[in-house]
Amino acid sequence: MSFSHGRLRLSGRRGLSLVELLMAMTIVSVAMLGVVGMFPVAYQHLRVGGDLTKATGLAQRMIELLRDEPLQVVPRYHRADTRMPSSFPADDPGLTPPFRGGSSLVGWGAEIASAPPTGGLHRGWGRIEVAPIDRGLLSITVTVGWPATPTDRSVQLTTLLGQE
Repeated sequence: MSFSHGRLRLSGRRGLSLVELLMAMTIVSVAMLGVVGMFPVAYQHLRVGGDLTKATGLAQRMIELLRDEPLQVVPRYHRADTRMPSSFPADDPGLTPPFRGGSSLVGWGAEIASAPPTGGLHRGWGRIEVAPIDRGLLSITVTVGWPATPTDRSVQLTTLLGQE
């Protein structure tokens, strides 16, 4: 190359040399390795975010179910855990309206533990805590958890339920 009057002028060459082409390919390859290395991390974060969304939706569904129950039967759900069906409250069809707490929890537990493509969490579980705060006011905490790598994860929603 030669310069004249501050302008770049090619001296009859066309294209790139083999060395220049190899250098350019090396630089692009190193840059691509950095980008490819981000894919597993991005996938992991995407999966965790999806699991959090599913767990939050499952916990919210149980809170809505409990809000629809008469206030006097909600304490029956205290310490119900989908990992221990013996902790489910017994159904009582003789109540008005009929109490279907155990049946509801069986369905909720199946929904949580269903295979992930259908909306559940692999080996997921749910737990309900009901605590009286004041006369006619209950605190309800619903936890949905699942085993994950490197540590187990859970979502916990708390709401207050009172008489109207």
